[in-house]
Amino acid sequence: MPVASRDVDALDPLPDSKLKEEDQAYLERHGIDKLLTDLMSNMVQLKPQDPLQYIIDTLQFGSQFAMQEPGTGLPEHRKGKLLDLFRVIDTDNRGKISLQSLEAYTRKYGGTCISQQDLASMFTDFRPGQDNLVTQREFLVFFSKVSKAMPNAAFDELIRDLMA
Repeated sequence: MPVASRDVDALDPLPDSKLKEEDQAYLERHGIDKLLTDLMSNMVQLKPQDPLQYIIDTLQFGSQFAMQEPGTGLPEHRKGKLLDLFRVIDTDNRGKISLQSLEAYTRKYGGTCISQQDLASMFTDFRPGQDNLVTQREFLVFFSKVSKAMPNAAFDELIRDLMA
């Protein structure tokens, strides 16, 4: 019984060099070759703590806002939003927040969604200094751990909820 002819058998195969040329032309036409080269170069130079998040943030916000703070690994766009939140809680502009200022903030914006006991426990998780005040740095370190696995959309929603 004769084997039926297949459409694929009628195609002329492109030589590997021709495929490579077409692929290269596509990458160049869309600027992907430069984007990936720059991305890899920046990653090797900056060595971000979370390379995958750095790639995502670079593509979403640009390399300037994707840079990660060395101590916390927070990308600049997240750090800025957290500092805005910190300043809202730090009503006396000391650069530090107390449990009382956090309680006042949650009473005003958080309603009854968190108990005093849970709030005190959370405050301890910030690891306040001997003065029992949380610095911006401690605040950023805490939220860098809390938000590490969050996609940007979930992080933005968290900040919106905390600032609402």
